[in-house]
Amino acid sequence: MALEGSPPLSPRGSKRPTRERRSTMRSSIVSTAPIASRHFLHPRHRELAVLSGILAASALLNTWNLGSNGWANAFYTAAVQSGLHDGEAFLFGSSDWGNSISVDKPPLSLWLMGISVRVFGFNSWGVLLPQALLGLATTALIYAVVRRRASFSAAAVAAFAFATTPIVVLLSRYNNPDPLMIFLMLAGLEAALRGAESQRIRWFVAAGALLGLAFLTKQLQSFLVVPALIVAGTWGLRLEGRKTLFAAFGAAGAFAAIAGSWLAFVDLTPSGGRPYVGGSTSNSLTELSLGYNGLNRVIDHRNISIDFLPEQFIGGQNDAGLLRLFNANFNQEASWLLLLALVSGAVITWTFRRTPLAPFAAASATWLGTSYFVLSFMGHDIHTYYTISLATPIALAVGLGLEAILRRPEATARRIVIAVGIGLSTLTSWLTLHSLDGGALNSTLGAIALAAGLSGAVLVAVPPPRAWINGVAVAAVATGLFIGPAATDLATLGHDQAGSNPLSGSVTKSPTSISRFLEDIRNNDPAWARETAFGGAPTANVLDLLAHSPPTCRWAAATFPAQTAANWQLASDRAIMPVGGFSGVDPYPTLEQFKALVGSGSVCYFIDYPEMDPIIASQPTTASVVSWVRSTYLPQVVGGLSIYQLNGAT
Repeated sequence: MALEGSPPLSPRGSKRPTRERRSTMRSSIVSTAPIASRHFLHPRHRELAVLSGILAASALLNTWNLGSNGWANAFYTAAVQSGLHDGEAFLFGSSDWGNSISVDKPPLSLWLMGISVRVFGFNSWGVLLPQALLGLATTALIYAVVRRRASFSAAAVAAFAFATTPIVVLLSRYNNPDPLMIFLMLAGLEAALRGAESQRIRWFVAAGALLGLAFLTKQLQSFLVVPALIVAGTWGLRLEGRKTLFAAFGAAGAFAAIAGSWLAFVDLTPSGGRPYVGGSTSNSLTELSLGYNGLNRVIDHRNISIDFLPEQFIGGQNDAGLLRLFNANFNQEASWLLLLALVSGAVITWTFRRTPLAPFAAASATWLGTSYFVLSFMGHDIHTYYTISLATPIALAVGLGLEAILRRPEATARRIVIAVGIGLSTLTSWLTLHSLDGGALNSTLGAIALAAGLSGAVLVAVPPPRAWINGVAVAAVATGLFIGPAATDLATLGHDQAGSNPLSGSVTKSPTSISRFLEDIRNNDPAWARETAFGGAPTANVLDLLAHSPPTCRWAAATFPAQTAANWQLASDRAIMPVGGFSGVDPYPTLEQFKALVGSGSVCYFIDYPEMDPIIASQPTTASVVSWVRSTYLPQVVGGLSIYQLNGAT
């Protein structure tokens, strides 16, 4: 290949050049290289230049016109706002600073955003910058992890593949917790690899601690890396039996100390001293971890919202299967290089099985396989942005696939297998680009990708008789593999993102895709789905009403669902209670609790959204609150909305 297969930074079992040898090498360079080009041609300086270019591209993709996304996912942004008003809200990740109910995730990512807005101000950049920096940091960490064990070329390709993956670009510009989780998962893998390589227990403890932090970011989704951590930590481990147990117990203990202590802290805090745990049915963070954010996501669990989706968008059955990630809902997010990565995973596991790279290669393939199969076969309750769990192992596998070729360029069998993977991913790009709206442009890009990628695959398959052919192969493969992700990234940067389900790229031609459904609900079809995904839009008249509500009210208003409550809270800078949590189906507050709050003057107004009735009808707690308000108070129509003045308003 044209990119040089320079050796890893610190290969195991190799000796560094002696001082005399280094002196001779320097003298040779000085005597033969022109002074003007000496520094540019030095391998380390060339590496630094390429790495700087990759990181600059990542930073540009992550921050270009970042403020256009506004509050992004208002559900999380409102929780950040609450943390600015109240310490308890900051600690528990409360949706409002009246501390009625928390968001449905642990607060670690909210804490980072909370720190950021204290430094940069409560604005779009202040909220979104931590995710942009985390995307950049993960790109740099991927390079460092690969470069420590493999060539510069493999590290550069892995870092570039990750940085340009559309779902990475999308979520690096959004305030979902996924970028922090991915960074911590990768850092945990690196710690486990360091432990296996150095035979030092402290690295395994660090791996457990990092996994614990990842758990406090997005709970059981972080466990997708656990099989890879086990492979990385045990492959080639040469500790004696007792030390092996110490390493295992140290890792488990560190995880339990971090994750378990937070679970215990929340669950043991009296319910009156903290907000209700959003997303749970029993006000328990442990139950939230195992249920709503755990097994319910994996098994074929149909939540209430899914039951009310139009039939054409869910079909008669689950779309789970080996090809799910290539359908119109998921293919733009992270599937461009997926087939090449799966092929590369098999190649690197076999190729490096008796080399120092074996733990890293096997762990990367294991992480990829685990994420692919879980995402492919999990139940209905899956979001397209979960595919970010694939981005890191895809990048690692593709980079190490290149390393397999560079270490033995004459090995025809592995070249052919990798070439097949290139061809399959090129075909995926062609099919995906042809499935998008956008007229002739996407079709043209697809044709270019197919022609270039297949040509490059043919050139890769056989050791070239001339060195220059390597350069042609690299250019063709890069065009075939990355033209699709690049076009998708530009499309993502070209439109604003908001709501609970951001999507990469363009709208698809498929009439049953999620992108089509989101287009429909932006136009209020169906109305309940718009309220759940994007939230109701605040109106000036109602905002004026809330602004003049008595300051003695703990909540200026209560409403549902949480995205709508968040929009009102962000617009009014008054605490708004999200009745029933995210979807309006959490059993909080109960009717008795709500009556008591209204009776004490803690809630001024109730903003009603009758279009949500089909959703809350199956949730008796929320339905009883809404029914009581409607039957007890007279509505007034303000700005086209039904507003109920409760006892606390004067």
